Amino acid sequence: MSFRRILVLLMVLCACEDPIDLKDSSEYTPVLVLSGYFTPDSVWTVRVSKSIGVSEPVLPSELFVKDAKVLIRGASGLNEALIHTGNAVFRSLSGQHPVAGEMYTIEVASSGFNTIYSTSLAPDLKSEFLGIDVVDTVIFGRIQLPTYRLRFRVTDLPGKSYYKLMLYQVSPVCSDGDRVRVSEEGQDGVPDYRQITSFQSTNASFYPDPLSLDEPPDARYGDFDSRFRSVYLSDRLFENTERDFEIFFEPHAFFSSDLISTQFMLIVSGLSEELVVHERSEILQDEYLTLNDYLFTNPVNLYSNVEGGLGIFAGYSNDTYRIDSVGNEWRESDVGIRERPFPPCRN
Repeated sequence: MSFRRILVLLMVLCACEDPIDLKDSSEYTPVLVLSGYFTPDSVWTVRVSKSIGVSEPVLPSELFVKDAKVLIRGASGLNEALIHTGNAVFRSLSGQHPVAGEMYTIEVASSGFNTIYSTSLAPDLKSEFLGIDVVDTVIFGRIQLPTYRLRFRVTDLPGKSYYKLMLYQVSPVCSDGDRVRVSEEGQDGVPDYRQITSFQSTNASFYPDPLSLDEPPDARYGDFDSRFRSVYLSDRLFENTERDFEIFFEPHAFFSSDLISTQFMLIVSGLSEELVVHERSEILQDEYLTLNDYLFTNPVNLYSNVEGGLGIFAGYSNDTYRIDSVGNEWRESDVGIRERPFPPCRN
């Protein structure tokens, strides 16, 4: 979680519907704040900080709690203390990863604070890549710009389920014999990939954000070719069954005869309910903070599932498919992903 989110979390979750007397902020009792999104793709990692009074000036680093005792327990018997590795980040030094479908509880204790607890899981996920093909081509100068159809399947498992879809194109590329990195920065950026930020679908299950996942189908999304940066969907329309989906997109165009063969990365994610509710509250809070008179409007609280404190502990699972323009699988080493320096161009 970014410093900006932590600061807003601290300020807004400490607020209430009644006017706040800033003079009384010195009477506020700080609590521990947990930031922990976890996935089977990564070792256990969380961040621990503290809350402050709404008018108290502080640097972000002063919020860090470095002496906490952080314990992860799993339903299958995991019982591991995470170790502080710097900047209030606590990590598994034994290399333990979460297991999809297993419920985990985290306990965080630090002198001067109440002990906090939270529980979540990274959902089981079952998806399948079905294929990719060209459905249209536009000629721009000497460059052919294709439109692709990509198909995949999700098999819904018992229980309430939430999903997310993101699509990337490989970068770096070759240009005039030299390696060139073209990568996005920011929250959704993935090193050496470029996110495809405009793909289309008419599927009624697709939404551009998690705000409306459990509501009836919205005519704005499904009656015409909606464009998405990422897709959120729930199992509301295909609970306990399997459903095939398709999206349409144009790849990023790199105008060079040395362009590496077009290669894509599709990520289908299963999201815990805690993660979805937290992301909803972030969107609502952002909308609240853009109001001209937000100081005179009831604040929007960020969702917290941390008992005795504040923050979020939530899991997600990923199925990642790396495929080229005709559906063949590829490996990151094939195109120099994460290699430093870049290898020579490969013909």
